[in-house]
Amino acid sequence: MRVGLSWDLDRFDDPAAGWKEVVSEVEQADKMGFHSFWIHEARERAADCPEPSVFLTYLSQRTKSGQLRIAGRRVTRALPPHISEEVSVLDTFSRGRAGLAFASGSSQGVPAAHVHEMIEFVSASWAADEIRYRGDFVRFPAHTPDSAPRGVSYPEDEPDYVAQWDWGPETPDFLSITPKPYVPYAPLNVEINDDETLEWAAQQGVSPMIAADMPTAEGVERLARYRECADKAGRSRREVEVVMERRVALDGEADDHTLGGSPRDVLNAIRKLRGKTGVSHFVWRRNGATPMDFYRFSSEVQVLLQA
Repeated sequence: MRVGLSWDLDRFDDPAAGWKEVVSEVEQADKMGFHSFWIHEARERAADCPEPSVFLTYLSQRTKSGQLRIAGRRVTRALPPHISEEVSVLDTFSRGRAGLAFASGSSQGVPAAHVHEMIEFVSASWAADEIRYRGDFVRFPAHTPDSAPRGVSYPEDEPDYVAQWDWGPETPDFLSITPKPYVPYAPLNVEINDDETLEWAAQQGVSPMIAADMPTAEGVERLARYRECADKAGRSRREVEVVMERRVALDGEADDHTLGGSPRDVLNAIRKLRGKTGVSHFVWRRNGATPMDFYRFSSEVQVLLQA
């Protein structure tokens, strides 16, 4: 099982001091063999990170092996090409370690279909050269006509090359997003809070994520439904990465969102989650645990999960 870390940045009053603490912890965790580091997009408090890709690009130069994942990405804060480009730049700097997880539609106040279209567009823009996309919420290029096929389409013939500075007043009907990711397909997840997204992701083979704000019991139930829908659609379980993010309280009390008890209790709780849901990537949402808890988790939980 892969084991990663994410952070409650809103617990810091001073962004500079808080982010410096996170950077230091990431550097330590990278040396300890943690698989991934997740920064959530948020804007509610002073220390929240509105641009996780910038934070992670900085971390890419201070780490060697850990995956660098954007979490809770919203679809209303940037144009579709911007989201494709920012992950590609991060992936290029990190030499193939970038990843992206979208927030659910309900958590950001948009229709679930808006998130689905963004995922389709971003995936296609990474994989192909010239494309266009026509949806109800995403349209690229902006002048794509209503007569174009829905979803992604590609040019049928290879046109004569025309440099961008020679386009004149008209933009071509098919465009390429550059740069491309360092690897052909960066890991891409979506939170499955919404029933519509749960079923769509299972049918399309999009990897699910249960974020820390969802109760554990509900997350288990939703992942079980995801597996059932995926099996009915004939999807292989090998093609997705099931991510569950939980808080951990070593020698503390467990609750609806937290795994608690001794390191052995936490280890067994994570293993049970894996058996019930097929979780292949566990992310510890760090919320002020002591440095000693960090080292104990690394030596008594992480290494056994990754053994």
